Amino acid sequence: MKKPNILIIAIAVAMPVMGMTIISPALSQIKSNLNISFSDTQLVLSMYFLSLAIGQLISGPLSDRFGRRPIIILGSLIYSIGAFCCLYMSDIKLLVLSRVIQGIGAAACLSVGRTIISDSYQRSEAAEKMSTVTAVMVIIPILCFIFGGIFADLIGWRFNFFVLSIVGIIVFISMIFFLHETNQNKLQHFDIIGSFKIYLMLFKNKIFLYFTFATGMQTAMFFSMNGFMPYEYLRLGVSLTEFGIWFSLTSFGYIIGNILNSKIASKVGLEKMCFYGTKLSLIVIFLMFLNTFFNFQTPLTLSCLCTLFGFTNGLVVANGMIGAINATKMNQGAASGLMGALQVGFGGMFGFLIIYFGGATNFYISLVGMSIMSIISIFASFMNLKLLQHRN
Repeated sequence: MKKPNILIIAIAVAMPVMGMTIISPALSQIKSNLNISFSDTQLVLSMYFLSLAIGQLISGPLSDRFGRRPIIILGSLIYSIGAFCCLYMSDIKLLVLSRVIQGIGAAACLSVGRTIISDSYQRSEAAEKMSTVTAVMVIIPILCFIFGGIFADLIGWRFNFFVLSIVGIIVFISMIFFLHETNQNKLQHFDIIGSFKIYLMLFKNKIFLYFTFATGMQTAMFFSMNGFMPYEYLRLGVSLTEFGIWFSLTSFGYIIGNILNSKIASKVGLEKMCFYGTKLSLIVIFLMFLNTFFNFQTPLTLSCLCTLFGFTNGLVVANGMIGAINATKMNQGAASGLMGALQVGFGGMFGFLIIYFGGATNFYISLVGMSIMSIISIFASFMNLKLLQHRN
């Protein structure tokens, strides 16, 4: 089988994350411009996550039936349309509705993009390729954090959505000309009820479940940080531009973690890499507690810890995704869709709850939420490691 263009896949998978990272620096500006509460402002992220989650439950099975290529092309077009609609919305309800449309398109790009990698490579090689893809794709969100703050400061938050719309069109055109079909075993029929039966079956697959919770909670922590970190940096006296630059270092740490993972994952094993990475992430959160408690909190110290957290994420996420998708031989598109839905669903749920319970004004509340997610991730990784030992 002809191998896919890794750069194209990386851009497609990065695009949904761009929909979050370029908006994050502008959240406080959206709040003040539309004169809305912290919780309403968080809906700009949380409802995007929700539609991104639900959309993957549909796009995964659709790609099993109709192929990866047409679904990801349609998704990039819907993504662009949703972002363009956000440009003209001054009512929070209509803005959130436009974000839901954008999230549905993003879901196809995220879910199908991962599955294309799984289609094209064997398990260990796929983990390394996925790590390479995520390392490349994280460069784009780094730029989004930086330029998202600059755009919001100099032009206004609406311009950030204009940029997302243009990127969606570029990806749409690129997919048409440069992506070939990788699904060589398309299903003969598409059955919604049957798809959900497959999801129920996947929930009974312990390997799938543990890998999904391990990577899902790690991803959810990063997604949640995009909701509460802008306010912590604002309390430290930084501008939107400065926040984008400081917080972009989190993604830089993620790149380093992914690069290391791509070199050693096949030797150490997916299960052990997940377990080591999840334990390290809890240590970093504990250091964030100490940094705040002893009043060492500055933009520099917080960014260094965020960078370390990004590094630990890089040791877990790619391995967890490939492990979950490969936990089943059939219906890998559905497995990718469910795993991705839970990832962003956890992120949206915990992100909203953290803000709802006061995380926007109290950093300790945010760190408690992060700790809960981290402990769940460690437990899932440990259980997966026990299953591996039992199989051997």
